[in-house]
Formats: sequence, structure tokens, C-alpha cells
Amino acid sequence: MTKYLNIYRIILKTFGFKLRPLGTFLLLQLHRAINATTRALDLLLYSEFQTLSLDRPVFILGNPRGGTTFLHRFLLNTDRLCAFELWEMLFPAITARKLFGRLVHRLAPLSPARYHSSDAHETSLRDVETDDAMAFFHFVDGGFLWSYFLAWDDTWGSTQSKSYFELDDEPESKKNRLFDYLEGCWRRNMAAKNKDRIIVKSSIFTMRVKTLLQRYPDCKIIYVVRDPLETLPSGMSLLTGVLEQSYDMFNTTRKEDLARYLENLYQGSCYMYRAFYDLKKQGAVPLENFIVVPYPKLMNEFENTMKEVVEFLEIEPDPEFFEKVRQQAEKQKGYQSKHAYSLEKFGLDEQRIRQDLAFVYEEYGV
Repeated sequence: MTKYLNIYRIILKTFGFKLRPLGTFLLLQLHRAINATTRALDLLLYSEFQTLSLDRPVFILGNPRGGTTFLHRFLLNTDRLCAFELWEMLFPAITARKLFGRLVHRLAPLSPARYHSSDAHETSLRDVETDDAMAFFHFVDGGFLWSYFLAWDDTWGSTQSKSYFELDDEPESKKNRLFDYLEGCWRRNMAAKNKDRIIVKSSIFTMRVKTLLQRYPDCKIIYVVRDPLETLPSGMSLLTGVLEQSYDMFNTTRKEDLARYLENLYQGSCYMYRAFYDLKKQGAVPLENFIVVPYPKLMNEFENTMKEVVEFLEIEPDPEFFEKVRQQAEKQKGYQSKHAYSLEKFGLDEQRIRQDLAFVYEEYGV
């Protein structure tokens, strides 16, 4: 309850009095009760999911708006991997899926996807999404909580901000709580979809690489990296777009609060770039565990890139997959994003980004 009261305090202080969050908090309690009940029923009705092994789990990492969603969704065409649709993240239990699967379309008015611009990020309850959302729905914590709410009341470099970014250093008990829950969900998904490997997309896990390697020594990490001049304003636009639709953010907040919030988002994005770079430079990520996919290569050399990726993942797709690759490569030749954004709107300028993130350009040539 203390957590919810703190979130509502920040909403009142930042956006003014709103009734909607109170309804959301009540729905979260109902959601928590449904999930606890259906996950318990899984242990009785579908207990075999617990014996499934997490063989060579695939993790797609990188800053938001860097091409991770596109790669995540496309690799499912190999038909060798499984991931979660958004509604399955809301109801990860096998029992819940069987109960609510036919009613998904009726949940659309309550879907978190309704706050997203389709130009910025096309999503719906039936679209495959980031596992960061699944952790947020269950714990109401983590990077989503900080990025949308706590960052309004925080200053970069504080103990609180460090606790949301220096994730490999957090207490083992907290790590175990998160991964025990996620592993249970991943195994349920494998059982429900009759697959033997998972593919996880998580920007936040970019700051958990050491933990991933400790827990899953055979894991496969794909790091997707894109020009910060594109990812930073685009990612900030995605976040603020949700708050703008919910709270009329740019018109209801104080200038000093908005400036501090945007600076926190910027610093968090820079930290995310730095986290993987530092580990790579330290040699802390074994070569057999990771591959770097620069976004320009993903767009301009799609066929070769996908061949390299599936070979790295030790996957042998059906011939139909490579036909889909060929078709996608043709489609990408004339692709232009519909998502327009500006640096100035978010208090950014090109010189600062190039200076603060010079290592990204030097290391990856994006």
C-alpha cells in the first residue's frame, strides 16, 4: 500500500488531482488476485511446466526505440522460439489463458496499449511485447515505474535512481524474487505454446547482463544498437506520449519539474548505453554469448544479418523463414518511419548527445 500511496502522491504533486489512478489501483488489486489464483491452479492442473528447462534462452537487449521490437517479433517467424503477447503478460497462467483467451477483444478498453501512438509503437493486446511490461504488471516496480512516475520526483545520481539502474548490484533476494516469477511465466509460455526455447526482449535487462550470464551460462544475447540521435528523442517521445494522453503532461506540469524529468530520462538512456559498452570492453561478456546488431545493418543488410543471427542462435528455420526474410528485405528498401520527433522538445541538442555518447559512435559505427 505504501508504494501505491507514493505513486499517487507524485501524480497529485505533478499533474494535479486525478480520479483515474484510483480506478487503476483497484484494477491492479483485482488483477493481482486473479493471477495469484490462476497461477496456483496451474500447479495442480498443469504441473508439468515446472520441469521444462530454459535451454539457451535468447535475450534481445538495447535502448528503447533501437529496433529491438522489430527483431524480437521477426525472429518468431523461425517457429522455434516463443514470446508473450501483451494479454498473455497480463494473464501468464495457463489456467488464465484458457479462461480468458476468447474474451481478449473485450479487454481492449482497459488495455495499456490504448495509450500508445501507433506511429510511435504499434501494439495491441495481441502483439508480442517486452517482458519488462510483464514484470511491471506483477510487481508495479522496476524501470517502467521509475520512467513514468518516480523520475518526476527524483534527481539523477540519487540512491533511488541508482537502485533502478545499477541492477546487477541489487540484493540477491530481490533478483531471485524477480527471476523466480519470470522463469515460472517463461516455462508456462513454453508449455502453452509447445516450444522448447524462449526469446525475451528487455531494455532493462541491458543493465542485468552479469546476472543473466550467472543464471543462464548458455544464454544468447543480441544487443541491438542504433544512433542515439534517433533513439533518445524517439524513446522520450514514446514515454511522454503515454503521459500526455493520460495527464496532458506538457500543459499541466511545472517547467522545473518537466526539465528535471526529461533530464532524468536522458541520463537513464545514456546509462543504458554505457552499461553494455563497459561490460563488453571489460571482456565480461564471452564471445559465444553475444552478438551486436547495429541498426543500419539490420535495415540495409537484412538478409545477411538474419543469417548471422539464426546461426548464432543455433536455429535451423524452415525454408519458408528465409522467404519471409527476402520479402522483408525488399519491403525495407523504401521504409520511412511515421514517428516524427525533435530534440528541442525534450531539452536535447545534437552536440551534447554526440559528446556524451561518443563511445557509441566510435564502437558501433552507427
